[in-house]
Amino acid sequence: MARIWLRIQILLCGLVVITGCEWGKPEKPVLWVYTSMYKDTIQDLKTQLDQDLPGVEIKWYQAGSEEIAAKVNAELIAGHCQADVLISSDRFWYEELSDRGFLHAYRPPNGSEVPDTLRHPQGFYSTVSIPVMVMVYNGEVFSQDEVPKSFKEMADPKWKGKLTTGSPLASGTNFTTVAMLQNAYGWEYIEALRRNETISQGGNSGVLRRIQSKERPIGWVLMENLLRLQKKDKRIKTLYPADGVVIQSNVMAITKKPGESREWAEKLANWLYSKKGQEAMTRSYMYSPLASVAPPEGAPPFSDISKSAFPWTQEFLSKVVKERQDIKERFSQIMFD
Repeated sequence: MARIWLRIQILLCGLVVITGCEWGKPEKPVLWVYTSMYKDTIQDLKTQLDQDLPGVEIKWYQAGSEEIAAKVNAELIAGHCQADVLISSDRFWYEELSDRGFLHAYRPPNGSEVPDTLRHPQGFYSTVSIPVMVMVYNGEVFSQDEVPKSFKEMADPKWKGKLTTGSPLASGTNFTTVAMLQNAYGWEYIEALRRNETISQGGNSGVLRRIQSKERPIGWVLMENLLRLQKKDKRIKTLYPADGVVIQSNVMAITKKPGESREWAEKLANWLYSKKGQEAMTRSYMYSPLASVAPPEGAPPFSDISKSAFPWTQEFLSKVVKERQDIKERFSQIMFD
């Protein structure tokens, strides 16, 4: 009996030692990333980052660009921003954050390859991938000869009841598109879309559903959404507008959140601009801002479509930053009142 009790005591001591070691094991630092990238893109990144940055636990908050902006703005008002890294597509909001002193200036080693027009001159943010807004139609409803060939042609009354877009109130890429087209064609263009009974709701996934269901067989949507479908749904056709695509800027920035997570945020930024990080972007059917990285599968060379794209100028950027809220309110009045 005494031997049995001795064995039990030895086992219990061993458990205490083992458990004590687990209790004493230091926890990994946590890095919060807020992003509007699609969930499959996040999963691809997570798989690689778990291997390449094993010393940190990366947590992801995924939502639309405008939802992310609202969440971060609310956190800043409350006095504590949880996010360490921001990746979303409303570049104008990042201009506001940098002006308000909420962003940490950092230039990743490969970040110098990003065109000057797609990054902040002081390093407060930089484009990490380039989505592109194109036109789309359902090939079971219209042939290529029948559809409008440009964004401008979508204002023609003949397309009444046929058009759909995402909403600039919910989607950063759709806000950029509306801002670009309004700047080029005036508010008369948006008013014409309203007269054509254009459905402008949600994000790009909602647009595709309306195109597929034939509720609205013509619209604009991100090229990456179409490339994801290129082998699955042959009805959905891509059209590169004659008046130019709208180049988007999927922006990455590091916040000024204090603590040791800042170092990990910089390491993540370095990884995102590495060959592996940029190839993850193209696997998600977005262009890389680095000329050395090949385009996504099924996409034309970026140089081909960028020649005639609506231009990103400092004048345009400054104008939209100043008028951002007014643009949303005016669009809402025209399309929804």
